[in-house]
Amino acid sequence: MGKWEEKLLMKLLGRISGLGLRKKSRSLVMLGLSLILVLAVTGCGKSEGSGADTITIASKGFGESDILANAIAQLIEHDTKLNTKIVSLGPVWEALEKGEIDTYIEYSGTALIKILKEKPENDPQKVYDIVKEKFKEKHQVEVLDQLGFNNTYGFVMRKELAEKLNIKSISDLAAHSKDLLFGTSQDFLMSEDTWPVIQKVYNPQFKEIKNIPNRVLAYKAIEQNLIDVTNAYTTDSQIPLSNFVVLKDDKQVFVPYYAIPLIRGEVVEKHPELREIINKLAGRLDDDKMQRLNGEVDVKQRTPKDVAKEWLESEGLLK
Repeated sequence: MGKWEEKLLMKLLGRISGLGLRKKSRSLVMLGLSLILVLAVTGCGKSEGSGADTITIASKGFGESDILANAIAQLIEHDTKLNTKIVSLGPVWEALEKGEIDTYIEYSGTALIKILKEKPENDPQKVYDIVKEKFKEKHQVEVLDQLGFNNTYGFVMRKELAEKLNIKSISDLAAHSKDLLFGTSQDFLMSEDTWPVIQKVYNPQFKEIKNIPNRVLAYKAIEQNLIDVTNAYTTDSQIPLSNFVVLKDDKQVFVPYYAIPLIRGEVVEKHPELREIINKLAGRLDDDKMQRLNGEVDVKQRTPKDVAKEWLESEGLLK
């Protein structure tokens, strides 16, 4: 209770004392009045707006993650009276476990291998089912419905070269590999779920493998015809902008990395409406759509907030 409330209460109690009531009656009236005043003041504090819950949403700090964090925030604020806050973090999962954040978009492959420490799996539904079950059982975290796109590894070629050689899949690529230059990083060559598996299943025999430290340089190299093929993430914004094609992983070698919303169980218990609200995003984004949205941020330098808002409006989720 603030100073002005205390003064008002003392003034009213002083008037009651002067009414000549018996001691017991006076005490009861004073107690009742005190309770009424405290409840009234508390009620006013809530109605002025600062007491509403805030849902903290994390981004991993790159364009795609920023867009999705903003989409969740705008949906929540549009459909509820909750406030939202977006934070950009490195160790996002650790922050969720500690209760420092409430929700964020993870990737099913990351959840399976990096967080749960499970063995790699290739079937998307099996990966999702394992992650959903284990997260709830071990971490009291709910996995909501998949958004639709799969930001996994892939092989990328210039569209004109792929069409000339009739290369549509990684099997096709392997058959033509002896005449092609492949550019990639040491990380891709050394990771247990990437190049070693490709070698085992597809067995490409490239004319040469050039060491290129990052994807930005790899994209420049392929644009300038210094290499013919590179690895990429399948929702990279450069793919549609530079007229590249992603080859089909026809033998399902790469672990799926579907986007999945994670939310702490206690947050869902307190605000069960969030499950339905965030699940409005389910199935609305395929790889092509996510590539284009990423391009709006990464290439055109638009804000993730504006890009998310425009996309939600186009889907009829914001009015």
